[in-house]
Amino acid sequence: MTKTSFADSVLMSPRTVKYVEAMIREGDKFDFYKWLKGVREEEGQAKQVSTTSDSREATQGQSGNRPSTFDNPDAQLRAAPTSMGNLLPLPQPARQSILKLRGNPEARLRRWLEKVCNAWGEFQASHARDAVYGYLEAVFAIVKHYRTWRLTNKLLRHAFKFAGLPFDKNADPFTAVIRCTCGDAADNKTISKWARALRYAAIRKPTEMRLKAFMKGAGGVNACADRHAKYFGRGGR
Repeated sequence: MTKTSFADSVLMSPRTVKYVEAMIREGDKFDFYKWLKGVREEEGQAKQVSTTSDSREATQGQSGNRPSTFDNPDAQLRAAPTSMGNLLPLPQPARQSILKLRGNPEARLRRWLEKVCNAWGEFQASHARDAVYGYLEAVFAIVKHYRTWRLTNKLLRHAFKFAGLPFDKNADPFTAVIRCTCGDAADNKTISKWARALRYAAIRKPTEMRLKAFMKGAGGVNACADRHAKYFGRGGR
């Protein structure tokens, strides 16, 4: 499937096309924040070029020879919307196409859960004060990804199966992923606190901001959990 036909089939913006292509190309190594930074730098450079070009076109326009954007593909591209709000969720046909291109989705989900488990192990082995953020970042990433793609139930099914626990379709996804990847090493009180903190981040954290920076700026994990309980209730989502 070519870039043009894929974009036309789901009516995606130019930035969304780049996003989808990066996901397909990089697979499990895809880093959203790194990708977003690169795209913004690229668009910033393009904007500078556009400003220079527009100045020249304005000069030409004074003599009545200003070119139309319909005759200028570059101008059409610059005028295209690039809002992050257009990124996700994509239509179901687009999601299915991407999943096929990226391989077996069930095997990929299991590998991702294994990575979250590895992050837990690294947290347990570390004596660093902020080591927990690495694990919480891993939990946050997998839940946000599958929630964005409206595949939360699939994540829950595989997480409980991964841990050998009974499936609970009504479980909070943050709570479930923590419980299924910590190997019974965290008590219920701690799991509940971490899940509340992550739910608060899911609601309040700016998209481009890293989880650790957001939580520390808000006062830490405990403060985020308390804020969620205060504003949304302990069971709120």
